[in-house]
Amino acid sequence: MRVLIIGGLGYIGSELIERYKHSKNEHVDVDILDKRFVPHVLADLPGNFHFVHGDMKDDAAIDPLLAREPDTVYLLAAEVEAEKSIHREREIWENNFEIVVKTIEKFSSGSRIIFSSTGNVFGGVDEEEKHMDLTEDDEPKPKYPYAETKRAVEMYLLESNRNFIICRFGTNYGYSPMMRFNLVANNFIKKALSGENIVVHGKGENYRPTVCVKDVARAMIFLSERKDIKREIFHVVCENFRIRDLAKKVSSISPSAKIEYIAKEVPFSSYNLANSKLREAGFEFEWNLQRALEDAASRFASLRR
Repeated sequence: MRVLIIGGLGYIGSELIERYKHSKNEHVDVDILDKRFVPHVLADLPGNFHFVHGDMKDDAAIDPLLAREPDTVYLLAAEVEAEKSIHREREIWENNFEIVVKTIEKFSSGSRIIFSSTGNVFGGVDEEEKHMDLTEDDEPKPKYPYAETKRAVEMYLLESNRNFIICRFGTNYGYSPMMRFNLVANNFIKKALSGENIVVHGKGENYRPTVCVKDVARAMIFLSERKDIKREIFHVVCENFRIRDLAKKVSSISPSAKIEYIAKEVPFSSYNLANSKLREAGFEFEWNLQRALEDAASRFASLRR
């Protein structure tokens, strides 16, 4: 079996590499494409791994990988940071939609696509209407170009005849080789361990769906191997928290951590996602917030103050 990870050196991709690196399946060849070169992720990979340093928009980089006709393609590459995307609208639409669709159209009809979408497609829901326990059947209301482009790719796939799975991730947290600290929970973790105030905008009453990056990688592999499931959307979400409760839980890892509330407009609506569809498919989450906090605290013990 051949796997292609497009955007493999990012937060999620690097954890996905770790999963395949330690897989007991000896018959998997893993191709990785990324415009970054990260030595500590790429060093000492097994012989069944192959890395190409290049951009998805570069035909010379992507075409030879697609010519190998991967059985599964993890489509992770994207411009991120939802709130800031409004300032780079043209760039976001080009990189997150136009180039993505162009690339998908090159895929072999036999390739199974695992597309990384986002729970943020509900970022503009009306809080006076349904915004709790949102399922895959509820109508998304994206806000800002990042979520709009993710929803546009979802619609493209749904209207195509491709073999795909769309994964809508909650806000990721937890350690991976390329851990991001501009995500709310990870930002709180860094501040708590560094002795800085955990800053909450407004009263922190808004809900956010969350999931550990380790369970994200596990869920994608799980769904990629379920050949009986295709052309479906799944909410990959472990727990939903009010931001204030998320801050309180994170503050527990450091005795000196304090929570600071500041008057600032919250950019997205409050929304809460159901995960029953993924659980009913047989997936079990292993990394709740508490376990990920304990793991992060041990890994970054030198930050403690």
